[in-house]
Amino acid sequence: MLILARGNHQGLQVGPRWPSSNVLLDRQVFQQLLEVQSSLPDSVRLLVTRGYEDKGSRLGVFRTLSRWLGIKLFVWCYPGRQDEVEDIFGSNGHDVDGTHVDVSIIFNARRLRFLPLGVFTPPSRQGLLKARHGALVDEVKAALVHCGFQIHRNHTESLQIHCDYRPGFLAGH
Repeated sequence: MLILARGNHQGLQVGPRWPSSNVLLDRQVFQQLLEVQSSLPDSVRLLVTRGYEDKGSRLGVFRTLSRWLGIKLFVWCYPGRQDEVEDIFGSNGHDVDGTHVDVSIIFNARRLRFLPLGVFTPPSRQGLLKARHGALVDEVKAALVHCGFQIHRNHTESLQIHCDYRPGFLAGH
């Protein structure tokens, strides 16, 4: 497992999501992300924001409590989206190993934010923000899939580009 601090790591940008100070990644995942980065135009950078998180650590306990509170608030704000709660607030493998990662896109030195209010960003706003850079998002996701990553099926999770490394994964299988 690699422990990556904020900054540039062989051309791959790392920016841990608050309150983390590092991103923990499986070595093969790191290599595959470097492969994805090398296939993208120079104007596009990947930003790795989240990897493995030990649920038994203080940070893990904090995340468990914040998820509980987040679920309550989310269901109150979006009662019609209760079927998305597990996809959005579940650990999605981040507590299993370093093969489950979240990445963002930096385009022309500017980070693209499709979820300015996090998972509470209304779906209509998510759609508007994605529409501005839809082709770019699709290009990045295609490069990830080509290198063995599976993009999360939930629309909101896929906009924070949660993906799981699955060697041998092919889209549609």
